[in-house]
Amino acid sequence: MDEKKEREMEELAEEIDIIFSVKDNISQSEINNFLNKFTELSEDDIRKKISEITGNNSYIENSSSHQKDENSTKNIDAERGSEVKTEDSPEEFDEDKIENVNDDLQLHIDELPEKSENNKIEPIFDDGNIPDVPFVKAEIKYGQLSLEWGWPEGIDKVLLCCRMDRFPKAPSDSSASHVIIEREEDFETGDYTISKIEEGNYYFCIYTVVEYENKTLYSEGQRRLVVNKVPQEIFYEIDLKRSLLGKLKSARLSLSAPSSKSSPKDEIELPQLVLISKIGNMPIQKSDGETLFNIDYETLKNDEIIDFDLPVENIRKNMYVKLFFVDDSNSKLYRIVSPAKEKLYFK
Repeated sequence: MDEKKEREMEELAEEIDIIFSVKDNISQSEINNFLNKFTELSEDDIRKKISEITGNNSYIENSSSHQKDENSTKNIDAERGSEVKTEDSPEEFDEDKIENVNDDLQLHIDELPEKSENNKIEPIFDDGNIPDVPFVKAEIKYGQLSLEWGWPEGIDKVLLCCRMDRFPKAPSDSSASHVIIEREEDFETGDYTISKIEEGNYYFCIYTVVEYENKTLYSEGQRRLVVNKVPQEIFYEIDLKRSLLGKLKSARLSLSAPSSKSSPKDEIELPQLVLISKIGNMPIQKSDGETLFNIDYETLKNDEIIDFDLPVENIRKNMYVKLFFVDDSNSKLYRIVSPAKEKLYFK
């Protein structure tokens, strides 16, 4: 019994005692009042409590549920009696009609389609009505490229095509590499991994495959471009100039981003950068210190160096600085190469 119901039972007992202190019985209207007041209690609960306190079982015998049970028993007995009467006087059945009904029933059963072994209705596909895979995910990690896709209902085979220069034109593209992959059991997703990948772009197209009327049919294909490039390195240095007395006269930030030999470029687009300062120690992340200088988008020619004057008035003694991306997602395409720690320290 839950706490609320138990509390209501205690209050009910107190009110029953009060009523019996002034009269000898409890009427149906008073029981109805109890029902309205104690929402957790049923009429049977109330009558049982009254019977328990008074020792009078008539309150239970007069309950509505008790009367319903008696009525239902009578109805069952009446139904049984009618069944017996029916059995005593059965109707005469026409055997020819029974045979005709059985023949019709068997005819309908024969017309029902046969169930497949796994009790599933196989979808019917034809040319132009073949679903593509619903999604394609890709991840590059530890020098491996992993693909994952969703299997459409009724599709158990895909053709994976890949080129390094552009998307395959069709499943028959002779310049693409081809891999047939079959669905494993009832897996909802399929996957494929390339163990060793080169730097460059991977243009994938996944075609679902269906055999129809002795022909192999393909879907339109789901495309996915995966870019695998070595991050562009961004180098920076801090150049300080001091007076003869050691006072800081100027501070300059120099940026360079030479292109790699494997993928030479005439120009390099740099992302937004921020120089963070911290007193006493090197900042590990942007939130460790305060912004000393912001660098907007810049275009650098190959082997070019671009300089920025830092605000000397904001530079303090015992200060360290470090360069960060404004948008951390740029770390996938670029890598900031910091100089030695002592080169980033303002004494």
